[in-house]
Amino acid sequence: MKAEFDVIIVGGGINGLACGCYLQKAGLEVAVFEKRNECGPFALTEDIFGGGVPVDTHAGVCFVVMSPAWADLELEKFGLDLIIPKVPAGTVWKDGKNLLFSTDPARTYEAFARFSKKDAETFFRAAGSIIPQAPEILERGVFSSPSEENLDFLWGMGKHVGFSPKDLKTMNGFELFDLMYESDYVRMSCMGGSAIGVFGDPAEKGEGVIMSLLGFTLAFGVPRGGMHNLVHSLVRCFRTHGGSLFYNAPVERVEFENGTPRRVHLNDAAPYPTREFRARQAVVMHVSPPLAKEMLGKDAIAPKDPELWGKMEDWDMTGHCAFTSYVLLKSRPRWASESWDPDVNQCAFPLRAWDSWDHAKRSFQYAKNEELFSVAGDVGEMYNLSSVDPTRVSPEGRTVVVYEVEYPMNLRRYGGIQAWDNRELTDRLHQSHMDDLGALISGFKDQLLAHTYYTPIDNWRRNPSAIYGHELGGDVSGGQWYFGRIPARSKIPGLYFSQGIWPASLTHLGNGYVAACSVAEDLGVRKRDWWTHRPLDYFAGKGFLTGGF
Repeated sequence: MKAEFDVIIVGGGINGLACGCYLQKAGLEVAVFEKRNECGPFALTEDIFGGGVPVDTHAGVCFVVMSPAWADLELEKFGLDLIIPKVPAGTVWKDGKNLLFSTDPARTYEAFARFSKKDAETFFRAAGSIIPQAPEILERGVFSSPSEENLDFLWGMGKHVGFSPKDLKTMNGFELFDLMYESDYVRMSCMGGSAIGVFGDPAEKGEGVIMSLLGFTLAFGVPRGGMHNLVHSLVRCFRTHGGSLFYNAPVERVEFENGTPRRVHLNDAAPYPTREFRARQAVVMHVSPPLAKEMLGKDAIAPKDPELWGKMEDWDMTGHCAFTSYVLLKSRPRWASESWDPDVNQCAFPLRAWDSWDHAKRSFQYAKNEELFSVAGDVGEMYNLSSVDPTRVSPEGRTVVVYEVEYPMNLRRYGGIQAWDNRELTDRLHQSHMDDLGALISGFKDQLLAHTYYTPIDNWRRNPSAIYGHELGGDVSGGQWYFGRIPARSKIPGLYFSQGIWPASLTHLGNGYVAACSVAEDLGVRKRDWWTHRPLDYFAGKGFLTGGF
């Protein structure tokens, strides 16, 4: 049994796998150790109702179309079949209106113009300025390690919408959309896309505007058959290039030699005759910072990199925790707003937004105050993937709609985090989601066959590294925004991170890519003729207009 490798990656999430694929393909000997019996624990696809409908039980939006990894790693060759929806996203309201984003720019313009012709022109003027530069924006702002030069570049994005870098540093997303648009529906729809908070909190100064503007560069697809096929494609890629993958391999500690991480020790539960493995050149930690801290130990980190140890000690994982409801329907849903725009029935990711612009502003403040039931069902991502993927429909025609909402985590008003196991409380939250779906889907009660939900604590049980069910590897706002994240390349030789870094952990595989670049540069294997693609280039080359506009 081989026990020595050039690089060892602790954690088999999708970004740990992506990092391993790059480094193995670049010629290094790489091993990935995963605690569970399956990789990609937040990219699972399961038949949770036993009705023959595959359901993505956490990650539902596949942003890999934005990523260099799609082409660099030839993921299509390894089985990733991405469907690009004609109507990827939109916003639906209880008053019977919707606003849809289409890959056909004319249809998107029409959708905006129904609310305000002026706003449609403003939106397309901004999109027309940002989208041609989207590959560079993503390359420097997302798919690279933080730097002062790159941050200045992000502040410079204000020029696309008529604001100076100083303006961007002193305004948030609400003020931006107040100044850009006149229609509250347009404001809510654009803020809804920002509210997912993957690049920062849209209600915070500075980062909020960056989050809102980066929304113009987002692009996504639907993996045919389910999100776990992204995991399978990465595993096939890694193994095809000779990588070693260890399942059921919980890492207990990382041992340092002469100040460098060298030995990875599995705990006694691991079913391997060898429990100690050696990394000749590097160890990459693809677990959340609080767990990495336990495995690495204070004595090894604090003296050499006190700033890193301080971040790991104080790491916050309470701000982006999902509560997800699932409903099994007799057939594909018909949305109550179809009379406004029937294309809503083709929309893969409709967003339930607030009932008014003032409601949106109040909701953000209530969330910061951790007033749980004041924000119940206020805004949520819905996954209606059967609208574009026929494999998400059972032989009887049944489908599943998913409703995911980010909630305040601490529940101090209800006795603490353990209250997430209080089914009386969580049933109330779930019922608020059911009420929303009842108002948004025509004939919902007659269509409904079954329903269930997962709380943040349920998600944590399913993914041990996602403490409190946190899906981004730690909050991406305030002190943990941009430079506040864990560095991909630590000050300790041979120690790298691909979780908790910038960008946040998502299906665009950005943090796996950034970590791989850091390791490869240091080990002299970065320059490869296949490692050349830029963000969105491959997507645009397939004939799609970048950004979904």
